[in-house]
Amino acid sequence: MSRHPFAGRAGAVIAMMTLALATPAAASDSQSGGLHDSEWALTALKAERAWKFSKGAGVTVAVIGTGVDASHPDLRGRVVRGKDFAGGTGGYGTRDGGKAAEQATHAAGIIAGTGRNYRGDGVYGLAPKAKVMPLGVYRDGKPLADPTAKAIRHAVDHGVRVIDLAVDFKRPTPALRSAVKYAVGKDAVIVAGAGDNGKIGNRPTYPAALPGVVAVVATDKKGAVWTSSHHGGKTLLAAPGVAILTTSGNNDYWTGDGTAFAAPWVAAGAALLRSAHPRWNANQVVQKLIDTADRKGSSGHDPRYGYGVIAPAKALADRAAPPASAELSAPRRHPSATPDAAAPKTQGDESALVTIGVVAGVLVVLAILAVVLISRRRPPDNSHHG
Repeated sequence: MSRHPFAGRAGAVIAMMTLALATPAAASDSQSGGLHDSEWALTALKAERAWKFSKGAGVTVAVIGTGVDASHPDLRGRVVRGKDFAGGTGGYGTRDGGKAAEQATHAAGIIAGTGRNYRGDGVYGLAPKAKVMPLGVYRDGKPLADPTAKAIRHAVDHGVRVIDLAVDFKRPTPALRSAVKYAVGKDAVIVAGAGDNGKIGNRPTYPAALPGVVAVVATDKKGAVWTSSHHGGKTLLAAPGVAILTTSGNNDYWTGDGTAFAAPWVAAGAALLRSAHPRWNANQVVQKLIDTADRKGSSGHDPRYGYGVIAPAKALADRAAPPASAELSAPRRHPSATPDAAAPKTQGDESALVTIGVVAGVLVVLAILAVVLISRRRPPDNSHHG
């Protein structure tokens, strides 16, 4: 996970202070208490509405980064056996050895937090019934590209179809390129933060800039793009990524900024859709997130927002399957304007117009016939007879 300035710890003290105001987090956004009240992103994404359709059950999301602290109360039961590929955390990836602002435990909480801590007033993820597979690729405090490639292949070979890449590199290795291509071929949704270098050169970062990866920018509470987010043609979607409260190592919590805090929301949104629509391919899942995103900036693709901020509740409510041939990479135009996506709608509109025209024509003919028949059957005028 890339470094995020302005990150601050929100630990047990805050949770206990808010506990007195807590109510069970099952009703509505306004009625949920504890740490959940501080999760502005869940409210912005209308998580409660989304959960009426799906909570991600049956889906496992691979989180590739520093490893995940499986002992955290809000993650217990949600972390499956993973693997360490770089000799950093060792074991099965269920320990987090990353620096405070880079922990993959942050991403895991955003994706699958259960809120069980503090008697149900902990941190919730967007897909609280999904599972997380932690895959470690850090050594000596740095992510390694080739171990990342191995982790990607391991994930898809073990049936994972949603991957959150909590790493970034200045340039990709051939192995990393090959692994991403392999995962795309295995029908995986691959998500990564677009990068936090918007103020310092704005150069593409990898794997976010690789074909087939959903590159995500971060937005704040007002919906504006975070000033340090990478921007450009490779960005695809936006998600909350400023002042994000989530799980941290050692049973703690963390509030952080950055595109690596935004990408897990998109990965979780993909998990919700994959759970609700198990027969949809990865392209259809991403296309639905694009089609239902809240548009920001310029119409169509915006260099800062991509195709807009994800709206998982809207995506789940719209159950129409996108075309199976939808492109996974960012199209040049809004998907609804592309030939594949627009064809069914256009054909339906044309058919409707033809039908209306035929009906109208028939009605006109019938009206004319009625006038003729009536005029022929009218009795003669006898007013001139005495």
